[in-house]
Amino acid sequence: MEIAMLRTLALSALLAFALPAAAQSVPATNYTDMWWNPAESGWGISFAQHASNQVFAVWYTYDPRETTATGRAKPLWFVVPGGTWTSPTRFTGTAFVTNGVPFNVAGSNPRSTAVGTFTFEFSGASAGTFTYTVAPPPGLASNDPAF
Repeated sequence: MEIAMLRTLALSALLAFALPAAAQSVPATNYTDMWWNPAESGWGISFAQHASNQVFAVWYTYDPRETTATGRAKPLWFVVPGGTWTSPTRFTGTAFVTNGVPFNVAGSNPRSTAVGTFTFEFSGASAGTFTYTVAPPPGLASNDPAF
């Protein structure tokens, strides 16, 4: 019984030291920039990395499900107001969409809805890969304005 208890205690101590170190990964550089792919005009990502290494990212794209009177797709913005550096070159965070009336309008009640995750894997200071998973959350129809 003592060996099992010692093993559990040793594993707990190891995790207590290892997990905070993994959670505190420091980025290799400051990746703040406007990111886009010239071969895919019309969308991009604003990636703002603060001195604390916290990130605020915005993916501006177009919603192919909704068109304007001219037949063009409506703009669609996703925001990542934080996340985690899981390595010096990899950042992951929860993606949200927001809707409501402008903040300066009386009765404004903006709503943020989590809809997925973003992952940025940087291969250098000016190159990287953006992957995402986006879907309506449970109970929210894909045609709901919050998505």
